[in-house]
Amino acid sequence: MIAPTTKVYYSIKEVSELLHVPLPTLRFWEREVQQLQPRTNAGHTRFYSEKDIQILRRLIYFRSQNIPVKEWSDRLKLNDNQLDRKVQARENLLDVRAELEALLKLL
Repeated sequence: MIAPTTKVYYSIKEVSELLHVPLPTLRFWEREVQQLQPRTNAGHTRFYSEKDIQILRRLIYFRSQNIPVKEWSDRLKLNDNQLDRKVQARENLLDVRAELEALLKLL
């Protein structure tokens, strides 16, 4: 989960590290999902907004549910608060799992 910050945009590397998604995967998703359009500068450096990151969180959830990539754009068109709750619940569970694994290493 991304910590609260005053940043407006994140680099592709920052997003990759925050969401644990490889750079090539992020680039692939940009090509396949019409709603994911991070800003770019003249040097083609990508800058992701909070909205882009929320879309990526949904894509990660779709992938975890084995939803085909070709369906992602259509599913994103739905303004689905229940989906956002599922995405948040999955992230919370992953955070708890990581904490438990860290505790187990201490034993």
